Amino acid sequence: MAASIEHIRIQANGITFHVAVAGASDAPPVFCLHGFPEGWMSWRPVMEALGEARLYAPDLRGYGETARPSDGYDVFTLTDDIRALIEALGIHRPVLVSHDWGGALGWIFGHRYSHLIRRLVVVNCPHPKTLVRAVLRFEDFQTIRIPWVPLFQVPWVPEFFLTTALGRKGLKLSFTLREGEKGTMNVALVDELVSRFQKPDDMRGPINYYREMVRAQLAPGKRARLEAVYRTPIAVPVTLVWGAKDGALSARVAMNSSKDAGCYVECRPLAGVGHFVSLEAAEKLALEIRRLLSA
Repeated sequence: MAASIEHIRIQANGITFHVAVAGASDAPPVFCLHGFPEGWMSWRPVMEALGEARLYAPDLRGYGETARPSDGYDVFTLTDDIRALIEALGIHRPVLVSHDWGGALGWIFGHRYSHLIRRLVVVNCPHPKTLVRAVLRFEDFQTIRIPWVPLFQVPWVPEFFLTTALGRKGLKLSFTLREGEKGTMNVALVDELVSRFQKPDDMRGPINYYREMVRAQLAPGKRARLEAVYRTPIAVPVTLVWGAKDGALSARVAMNSSKDAGCYVECRPLAGVGHFVSLEAAEKLALEIRRLLSA
């Protein structure tokens, strides 16, 4: 069943965001953060499957119809974006559901702003500190599972290549080759997502997320600031939903996330599901969110 989706533009943290909204205004609020290289549309299947909630799905900074400033892609500004959006939209303590890069922001948001959310749901993203440690220590081959991260540090070239016809074919393969079971990926939606990357500026912001995170690890001052944030435990219930056939991010690594979150993390594996859970198992993800809404 197609969801009735409203599209709004709203000012938050100094820029204009595009936010897709679905569900009754008095339904329990769920705020969704997409990953790379997606956008609000990756949540559309969940909106269609979870009609009893009020879902908010923004294009994050640099994506789609949201503003694309030249700066602000560090995790502090990005999590301040989320705080400002929640406040500008007048949402009272939503369930924060986050995937991939949105998941990394979800973890950090939980450390900084637990008081603004009811609970945190992270989908296929280890805690950022857990992930960085695994990369540096070569835990479960995590270092070589994400080879695009060092390539993204090269200026200009990645955003130029990925917005050519060949590059977009590669982006599509990055979705379809990572499905958990053949034929489960929503290919039409993948085509829609990939088609938004037509020129380098469409991809520059999304790649800058990676560049800024690496800079934060290499610059002692930025790293110290991030470590200080991690010392404040996440103060709301946390659930980690994990597509068990994710080849890019290690489940074994992710299961250590509670050590760095400073709290208990409920783990909910989804058998036979790959990395892009909302694009191949939206009903299963909706069931998890529904369970938590009634908890």
